Amino acid sequence: MVTSQQLLNLYDMSFGKRIKEVRTSKKISQEELSTKVGIHANHLSRYERDVTLPSIEIASKIAKALEVSIDLLVFGKQDIEDNLQDNELINLFKTVQSFDDDNKKTVKDLISAFILKQELKQKLA
Repeated sequence: MVTSQQLLNLYDMSFGKRIKEVRTSKKISQEELSTKVGIHANHLSRYERDVTLPSIEIASKIAKALEVSIDLLVFGKQDIEDNLQDNELINLFKTVQSFDDDNKKTVKDLISAFILKQELKQKLA
């Protein structure tokens, strides 16, 4: 997962540097990523060094293999709607955005507690 701090850093990077940053943060080698994408590792290296740019098809495959949106690689930012397919959940998050800070914190705490509970269940199963 790309952290919020990494997202801030990605904004000022080039396309190639973003690929490398996301790839290394996920501990994926160039060989592994290039295999997932279906390109030679030398091509990936050229993209990461900004020597050349991939086609939109290859850029899309890179984003999919890295589990990020193409927006993140191209623009350095990721739209949450690109990663969520559940429209009801998206609408709930949009509604929460209009809450005051205290209520937002309450919602975040509830979600965090629920996630922790699910993680503990998985570990104990």
